[in-house]
Amino acid sequence: MAVLPFVNLSGDEGQAYFSDGLSEELRATLARNQNLLVMAQASSATFRDHKDDAVTIAAKLGVAFLLEGSVRRSGDIVRVAADLIDGATGFSRWSQSFDRAMDDIFAVQSEIANTVANALVAQVTPDGEPGNTLAASGGTTNVAAYDAYLRGRALYGLSVDEATERAALAQFDAAITADPDYAAAHAARARSLTTIANQYGEVGQLAGLYDAAIASAHRAIVIAPDLADAHSTLGFTLFQGRLDPRAAREPFERSRELGAGEATVMARYAQYSARTGRKREAAEAMQRALLLDPLNPLIYRAAGSVEYAARNYEAAIPPIRKGLELNPRMSRANAAIGDALLMLGRLKDARVAYAAEPAEDPRLTGLAIVEHRLGNTEAARTAMTQLVEDQGDSVLYQQAQILAQWGDRDASIATLQRALAIGDSGLIYARNDPFLDPLRKDPRFAQLLSSLGFD
Repeated sequence: MAVLPFVNLSGDEGQAYFSDGLSEELRATLARNQNLLVMAQASSATFRDHKDDAVTIAAKLGVAFLLEGSVRRSGDIVRVAADLIDGATGFSRWSQSFDRAMDDIFAVQSEIANTVANALVAQVTPDGEPGNTLAASGGTTNVAAYDAYLRGRALYGLSVDEATERAALAQFDAAITADPDYAAAHAARARSLTTIANQYGEVGQLAGLYDAAIASAHRAIVIAPDLADAHSTLGFTLFQGRLDPRAAREPFERSRELGAGEATVMARYAQYSARTGRKREAAEAMQRALLLDPLNPLIYRAAGSVEYAARNYEAAIPPIRKGLELNPRMSRANAAIGDALLMLGRLKDARVAYAAEPAEDPRLTGLAIVEHRLGNTEAARTAMTQLVEDQGDSVLYQQAQILAQWGDRDASIATLQRALAIGDSGLIYARNDPFLDPLRKDPRFAQLLSSLGFD
């Protein structure tokens, strides 16, 4: 089934975060039921302003049922209307409206989710009985905390700039202040801190940001041990922040057990598995993520990265191209295509792909490598110089990639050692990065991989 974004009927565009958040909370609750296969939020959101009928939408998403609705919020009163539609016929199977005070919104959310789940599970379980009870969601019954959490998630989803990311973090902090036992808010806070560290953190700030993120993820797990997203977030931060693949293994495995119905959880697990050499697990998890979220460009980019890590360069290109069809402005996709083309020996095509990349560091890294292979030494050095001048030590890993491809093994290894000293998250790619292949037989490189915990 798919949960479409609920329509905001409040007459105030500023309330859209609430209707969007309510529909996503419903989707997440339903996804925890192991008897239901629930389409991920990104694919469902494609039909936010749709004009298609229910049968057409269901066919495009590949689902049997749609849950749609509307939210009208006026002061402390909320009206929620929900409608469960049969995707084959377009007819309603169940509909209901609720007029409640804001402090009853959690009861409404629970009632809708459980009614829909029971109605559908009765059709898909052999005995016609409801399946397992829904797992703990890590939620809250505090209205102020819930409102701040939804605002934070809306800001985080924008992924525009550092100011937006920090505004999202402030909302998650406000949610936790209102309810210190709000596990989902602690997990969201951990993701915000990790994003800020990865994208905007200064070299001297990284350790503190990652430590705070790990502490928040741990707190979420203590409060709600069955919250898959908290385990996934902890694994992600341990891997990228602490550069500790061994420590990340347990939370990632637990997230896979608990989060089989959550596309983002499965995609994170797939990429971790790919980078640690577990090709089968990576492929299986990625297939699951694509099934759950077939219209999400980021999932397709992730699928391409899994194929690239397995050195299936030809197979890496189509999913990334599919992602670009869904979002032509997506960053790091053209560069990823350029990497695969370069590995296939299609150097001029790779140069075109790199030139189309909007993100500076993968564009300049790719150009420095491909121009050198094409014999354009001056153009290669110009790209390298610009990369170093613009981004300095924040791109030490990329500098090491270039130096390895240029044949300067000593300088590349020295740069990787500097990257390790400052905790450069790029090092998570080192185990199977083909750009570092010229270093594979050097014992210093083997020692570096060992120190990172790669088996």
